Amino acid sequence: MTAGRQEQKRHLAAEMAAAIRDGAYRPGEWLRQIDLEERFGAKRFDVRSALSELAVRGTVEHVANRGYRVAVPDMTAIREILAIRILVETAAAREALPKIGPAELARIKATQQAFETAVAHGSRVDQARTNADFHDAIYGCASNRTLGELTTEMRNRSIRWPIALWPSHASLEKSAADHRAIVAAIEARDIDALVEAVRQHISGSAANYPGDETGLG
Repeated sequence: MTAGRQEQKRHLAAEMAAAIRDGAYRPGEWLRQIDLEERFGAKRFDVRSALSELAVRGTVEHVANRGYRVAVPDMTAIREILAIRILVETAAAREALPKIGPAELARIKATQQAFETAVAHGSRVDQARTNADFHDAIYGCASNRTLGELTTEMRNRSIRWPIALWPSHASLEKSAADHRAIVAAIEARDIDALVEAVRQHISGSAANYPGDETGLG
């Protein structure tokens, strides 16, 4: 396989994974290859290769003699990731706060406002992107760059399944309110309040409260 073809397969797998995360396909839904070919403008071989890659990642499941379907969320795994996120992100917040000056705070507040706008008027893609920008603006201030990168990695792992996004508009509004509490704690230079706001933001996930209407901010 040429380098160009390998790059195309990886790109297609990423697009398909993003569509699943954004709710275009629901947990347990069967994926027809011909529909995927049409949706993504791809050849059958590349669709099959992308599906095989996503099966290795656990995003989809391969069922012998039947095909591929979107993986059903492993709630135990999601909750375990949330617990790790609380440990990692509160540590990153503690380290980042002393490094957040006026310029950094302005950027954080800008990303907060961008998320608020996306909640009110944007698409799910806009909401996911601006949410990630908000968190990255904070944790990117941590002097331990590996810690900051780990927060991003764990967040990406937690949003493998659509349930790990926002199951309702109310959950989006709650996430925005959580962001405001985090910013208020940063402005007050209150490390304890910041750690608690981050912890509450993550622990309020629907994965921890089945049937609740919260999400993973």
